[in-house]
Formats: sequence, structure tokens, C-alpha cells
Amino acid sequence: MKTVYKKNELKDLVISVVNKDLKELTQIEKEILFTLEYVQYEKVLSDINKQRDKLNLYKPNKFLTFYIPNDKTKDDILFGCQSCLKTKITHIRSSSKCNSSCPFCYFVGVEVPPLPKYGYKTNFFEAVLSKDQLILTLEKQVIPKVDAIGWIDKEPLLELEKIKNVAPFLKDNKVYQYLYTNGTLATEDVLKLLADCGINELRFNLQASNFNPTVLKNMRKAVEIIEHVGIETPIYGDSFNNFLKHKDLILESGIKQINMPELQVSNATIEYFAKKEGELYRNRRGYTSPISSRQYVYRLIEIALQEKWPFIINDCSNETKYFRDTPFIPDNVISGVIQHMTKFTFLPPNHYIFVIDTYIDDALEIF
Repeated sequence: MKTVYKKNELKDLVISVVNKDLKELTQIEKEILFTLEYVQYEKVLSDINKQRDKLNLYKPNKFLTFYIPNDKTKDDILFGCQSCLKTKITHIRSSSKCNSSCPFCYFVGVEVPPLPKYGYKTNFFEAVLSKDQLILTLEKQVIPKVDAIGWIDKEPLLELEKIKNVAPFLKDNKVYQYLYTNGTLATEDVLKLLADCGINELRFNLQASNFNPTVLKNMRKAVEIIEHVGIETPIYGDSFNNFLKHKDLILESGIKQINMPELQVSNATIEYFAKKEGELYRNRRGYTSPISSRQYVYRLIEIALQEKWPFIINDCSNETKYFRDTPFIPDNVISGVIQHMTKFTFLPPNHYIFVIDTYIDDALEIF
């Protein structure tokens, strides 16, 4: 596609392309937009990596992520994360309901079919499975191929009975289990039930409750009951400020790890977060995020290093997910690691105009 354009010519070309119906673009016009995304991505990634590299104690590990180990224990990242990064996981969804309404949720604007009372969804079957069907499939096809299984999506604790029906089977088969929760229902009785069922790791999304004090207390209680407790919250302006506001309670909680994923936007949330957080970028696997998200991650990590926070901090970045998903293994059909990948055909038209205005000199080197 290499040709010779002047600045105004290239900008006019981009404007003419994005003013068309994006569903009817020619292959050359599509390549123009994808090339613009590439130009921006390379510049953004270079700037992000420079910010990361300034953190001298920030260490890469064998699982293709960057993290800060606990200074006292030198522990590695938790086993659930290790398994994810080796694509040796799968997921179970027991609930189609949630008791929170998060602006960053993957399911904003998505109609989720209700699960029947005794039904489960997985990422290895489209069909809803009964308890017996799920256990048979896990035993024959899944357990031999995975190291860990996660209970994910919506709020799993709204369907405790379903967890009780399957998790003990996984416990008996020595499968490591982790569960995501907003923490609002994680009472002491519920936590004890989860421990009895074999849940090894509990991940609290604190921003889902706006760092509610009751949830913070529940998390502290969980540390006494569940083997491994951590936080996994998408990092953007609001969650960054909440971390600082509630830092002392978090530092005293006894958790073992914080996962700091970049905020990923969807078709339903892209315009909201573009206005709220500023410039977006898309990486090579399709994950689309505000640039500010990763910048907030490294600001938190810098504070953590200075203050020697007493737990592991995992930079669960889009780049980490890219390396995790590469090479893509065709026969690894039970892996659930990319099921939430943001799927856009194209970003909004004004994004490309912004990119060509901002990165015009870099684009001219390619076009």
C-alpha cells in the first residue's frame, strides 16, 4: 500500500473513507483504517513501555506478564493467573443475573439469555448444560486438559446452589478453582461455604461496588477463610482514585494479589469512556482501551513500589493478553481466555480523524 501522499492529501483520504458506510468499504479502504490503528498502537505502546521501564524493580516472569512480587515471600503470581497465561483454564457461568450495574461491564448493552434454574453455561459448549451433563463433560473432556477453572460473569454468588452442586466435584478431582465477585454477598457464611466447596481463590472487583465499606470488610474476612484472596478491578480514573482513597484498608486487609487489567471498552461503552478517559487505542488482538488506563496502572505501581505494598501486583495488560493468546492453539477448544475480547469491525469515525491529526508524520512513513 506504500505510496506518496502529502499531509493534506492523506488526511482528506482518511476523512473520505470514514464518511462512508463502514460496512461497505473496499479492501484497500479497510487497510487504510487498520494501518492507522497500527500507527497509533506502535506509538502508544512505545510510550507505555517507556513509562513501565522507569519502574526499576518491575520484573518480568516466565508467564509473560510483568508483576511485583511480595517483598517478604517472593511469591509468584497466583496459580489462577499462571494457568490463564498458559491457556490452561476454562470457565463456568452459573448466573445470568447481577446485583450491580457497572459502566465498564462487558455486558452493558448485551441481552444475556436467562439461565434456567439448574443450567450452566461454559465456553466449550454453546448449549446450556444440566449439572449432570456439566460434570460428565468436565470429567471426560475438560479436567485432563486444564489446571484451573474459574466461576465467572455476572454475579456467581447469586447462584450459590449451582456452585454447591459442581464445585465439590472439582475439589475432589484436585482442580484449582477461582471465583470472581463484586463482594456484596460475600458474608462469612457464604465464604465458609465456598471454602468447603473447594474455591481456592476469590477475586473481588471493588469498583463494582464503588469500594463499598461493607465489601472491604467482607474481603478482609475472606482472607481468614479462603486460601487465596485478591482484587481484580479494571483501572481507570474512578478506580484509581478509589484505590488511593481506600489504600490503608486494602494494605491492612491481608490479600495476596492485585490484578490491574486495562479497562476494555465494548460497542456499548466506547463513546462513554472516550469522553470520560480520552484517547483510545486497539491492540493486535482487538482489545480496545483508553490510553489513560495503563498510565493509571503504572502510577499505582510506582506508589506501590515506593511504599512497599505487601502483596503481589500483576500488570494484567492488553499486551500480556496478546502474548498469552499467541500462538493461538487451534485444538485448545476449551480455553476461555479470549471469550471477552472486544470485537469491533472498526472504531468510531472520529477516532481515525483524531489519529491522523495526532500521528500524521508517522502515518506518512507507511502510506
